[in-house]
Amino acid sequence: MGRPNKSEEKRQQILDAFERIILKEGYAKASQRKIAEEAKVNQPMIHHYFAGSDELLDALLKRVVNRYREALSQFIQQQTDPSVENLMSFVCSEKFHQISLQNSVFFALIGQGGHQNSVFNKMAGVYQEFLQTVIHLLKSANIKNPERVAYLTMCFIIGHDWAKKLGFGETRNTEMAENLVNLTRVGV
Repeated sequence: MGRPNKSEEKRQQILDAFERIILKEGYAKASQRKIAEEAKVNQPMIHHYFAGSDELLDALLKRVVNRYREALSQFIQQQTDPSVENLMSFVCSEKFHQISLQNSVFFALIGQGGHQNSVFNKMAGVYQEFLQTVIHLLKSANIKNPERVAYLTMCFIIGHDWAKKLGFGETRNTEMAENLVNLTRVGV
């Protein structure tokens, strides 16, 4: 894959700045003026690459989804016999945790709360896209009740990430993964 063109590089530079502002000051304070200063571009440049705040947020959330989707796609491609055990091992892995760290802006947006309905709906859309990807994987593995298991998996992923940050330890996370696998065997 070749080097991105200048236009794409500039878009990514602006998105990077938007992400940093949200992490430092919160979404409510991520004005286009601040984003321009952080990206070291003039404010009209932001308007050139993004029609407005909605398009900027859409691009940021798409970045989050793509990071997770790429990781799951790689995982799925490497599996000869997908299973809940393999999925739980993957979502408990350091590799997956690193992707969640890259997406800390999404968790920051969730934690900041108090968003307009349109922002909340966009964030819910990210969750739904990821949930559908997990459901697809579970269906391909012929897991019973893939929708319910996928929801439990999503709860586990979110909980695992927070537990890891809070230092609960891998033993507890492994135990949680085993419990989830056992639930799937008894037909959740």
